[in-house]
Amino acid sequence: MRSWILVSFGIAYLLGGVLSLYGQTRTLLVPSTKPRQDQSAPAAPAPAAASTVLPRSSAPATAILAAGLPLRVQIDHRYRMRKGKPIEGRLIDPVYSTDHIVLPVNTRIYGDISGLTPVHGSERTWARLNGDFTPLKQPVLHFTSVKLPDGSSLPIDAEASERTADLVKMGPPVKKKSRIQKIKAAIHAKFTGMKQGISNAFHSKHKSEKALQIFYGQLPYHPQDIWTGTEFDAELVQPITLPDPKANDLLPVTPPHGHIPPGTLDVRLITPLTSKADKVGTPVEAILTQPYLSNNHQDVILPNGTHLVGVVTQAKPARFWGRNGTLRFTFRQVKLPAGTMENVHAQMTAVEGKKGQNVTLDSEGGAHANADKGKYMDPLVLGYLAGANAVDANQNQVDAADTSNGFGLPARILSILFVSGTTISVFAYYAVGQSVTRRWIMRGHEVVFAKNTRMELAVADR
Repeated sequence: MRSWILVSFGIAYLLGGVLSLYGQTRTLLVPSTKPRQDQSAPAAPAPAAASTVLPRSSAPATAILAAGLPLRVQIDHRYRMRKGKPIEGRLIDPVYSTDHIVLPVNTRIYGDISGLTPVHGSERTWARLNGDFTPLKQPVLHFTSVKLPDGSSLPIDAEASERTADLVKMGPPVKKKSRIQKIKAAIHAKFTGMKQGISNAFHSKHKSEKALQIFYGQLPYHPQDIWTGTEFDAELVQPITLPDPKANDLLPVTPPHGHIPPGTLDVRLITPLTSKADKVGTPVEAILTQPYLSNNHQDVILPNGTHLVGVVTQAKPARFWGRNGTLRFTFRQVKLPAGTMENVHAQMTAVEGKKGQNVTLDSEGGAHANADKGKYMDPLVLGYLAGANAVDANQNQVDAADTSNGFGLPARILSILFVSGTTISVFAYYAVGQSVTRRWIMRGHEVVFAKNTRMELAVADR
């Protein structure tokens, strides 16, 4: 009997334990019947705690391009210069953010012609002396959107001005030449340039435009166009934020710690320079357009946007009798993003020289403007034609057209209509005088590097 009582107590104890566990489980699974607002107060800190442990990759992947950044744009179609006319182009230089490209070459960019700036000064004067009385203007473009690599369109605000420059690289040291050698070299360069120009025009994809430009150059008044291939520098007026999938996966930045290894820096000028106005000691500033990486490309030594500080070391303005200007400068310090300064010795090895100046670089990084390729050849040819007219009294229309230079198509038409020795001689000797005055008597060319001029700097290991 006693054993049965003990068994009964044991069974009751086990049943009580099972019911207790069942009640606890049920309490956890059944939702609370209290209003939601009663739970909101104690649960408020939870989101803040969760946000502090988010991985870096979950942050928005974007890049910011600062105001003032120039976009190098090339126009791929011919447009008539009319204010408000829509225009389209493409980037011909990539745009970097820190250590990678965010806007590649051939990115499409859209805008319109926002204004037309009149051309003044010597350029306008010489155009009139050549028989071109068109009120010449320079277009100002306003770009409003860019097509991103993912196909989406991003609004921008960028003002653009035309860029006229050729890339010039430093050549080997040249031995000093005599006057006769210089004349022979100039004549050879003139013939080579003419031959190359004819070849380029013949093989060009835009032969009709080349022919049209030549024809416009002979007219006293002609339409003005933006020709295919014209380049512009479009500066951002406002900073823009664009998607950047690599924004959270950047290469580590390793400061140089007093030693910047040898290499080539791609920079653009912030300070415009000219041999006419700048003096020795004038400060110069440039900015890095591409990141400067370590030899193994695993670290960034100088990130994109790093500033370089330099000084003008030689400046000689152009003078009368065709003597050209000289300009030399060097960069001596690098300003790191943290604000610290590092010493550097960087010499210019390539630069964009303005067309018409015939800029060359010497072995020490100095820039020299040079005489026109036709300085010797053009006066000789024009003088020969003028002299031939003086001794030939039986000229025909073809001879008249060949001999009468210097005032464009009107001079040729008048000479053909009248076939008068006096008329032809006037235009022929006018062309000789104009050529000699411009190339031998007037001031030579200045060395001019506009703002945003691109250049390459060689870093020396010192």
